[in-house]
Amino acid sequence: MAKILVVEDNVALLGAIQDTLELNGYSVYGVTNGAQALEAFSHFRPAMIVTDVVMPEMDGLELYRQVRRKSAGVTIPFVFISARDAAQAVGQVVSSSSAYFLRKPFGPEELLEAVHKFLKKEQVR
Repeated sequence: MAKILVVEDNVALLGAIQDTLELNGYSVYGVTNGAQALEAFSHFRPAMIVTDVVMPEMDGLELYRQVRRKSAGVTIPFVFISARDAAQAVGQVVSSSSAYFLRKPFGPEELLEAVHKFLKKEQVR
């Protein structure tokens, strides 16, 4: 069972993402900002991080940078989610081989497709 760290400041959306992933067999740890995610990263040891881009305290791009600085976080795939058209900003920071962008609103199928795609890619490595 793959572990996924979900970072979303909208508590209702965080719950919906967690439910979708857990119903599909994933172990999920949810937090509401990037600072909490960094703290959770070291003890939860996720196989993937699903994060909102725009959040208080630490945004998703800074979380990405901080995780990449840690040796255990160099190859962890990210799924970025945002209501804003942040794809260009994400693309300037993030390698397309290690990240995927979902624009809000998105459905459970889109989320699961991104998660399956990147976890499968990591297993091949």
